[in-house]
Amino acid sequence: MSSVLQVTNLHKTFGHGDIFRDVTFSVNRGETLGLFGPSGCGKSTLGRCILGLEKLTSGTIFFQGRNISTLRRKERPHFQIKMQMIFQHPEISFDPRRRLLYSITEPLVFHEKRNPDDVLNTLMPLLHAVGLHPDLLSKYPGQLSGGELQRAMMVRIYSLSPQLVVADEPTSMLDMSVQAQILNLMKELQENNHTACIFISHDPEIMQIMCDRVGVMSEGGCTIMTKNEFSEWIRPLLVDHSK
Repeated sequence: MSSVLQVTNLHKTFGHGDIFRDVTFSVNRGETLGLFGPSGCGKSTLGRCILGLEKLTSGTIFFQGRNISTLRRKERPHFQIKMQMIFQHPEISFDPRRRLLYSITEPLVFHEKRNPDDVLNTLMPLLHAVGLHPDLLSKYPGQLSGGELQRAMMVRIYSLSPQLVVADEPTSMLDMSVQAQILNLMKELQENNHTACIFISHDPEIMQIMCDRVGVMSEGGCTIMTKNEFSEWIRPLLVDHSK
């Protein structure tokens, strides 16, 4: 199975200390790699560095076989739209002054120079798949729930047919019942599109549900485990925590 993403010896320093160092892993098409660890361990920063939202101190990132740090300026947009991020706070991804209709059609209107009405027709199957009622498209982000915003975020992202999605604690701000719905939806979209995913969380149960492998971040490093290895590693920690 070919790798969509390969990262080698990634290193990020801030101030006088390392955020992470010597991080190496790959992610295959259709696979989910988890990044697990407590708050402040650098997992979100790592995800942002992979997508180019923050600058690495050193290391190499290959996406679809290309070293993205050596891309020419005119090549970058083609690769960047194939790498998308789902944020913990979905509201930051939407312009509060724009109705949802504009926000979900804008990516394809911009990148493919298409008519908004044509784009909306194209997106209707995706809207149906995520359970987002068309009546909501006339509303502003502030009028929607967190779960509705995450569903809208998935429409925006998957309209671009990404090859890699980085999901940064995408359900941590949602109610438990809504969490389960969004996680199931993410898995379904990933399976249907064979998308590679990096799933960031501090919740071991979600890691075991969502991920094929897990990178445990500790003391600046990242240890890659299979799902079974992670389950064995986390079990005594969960027992100690319950006492």
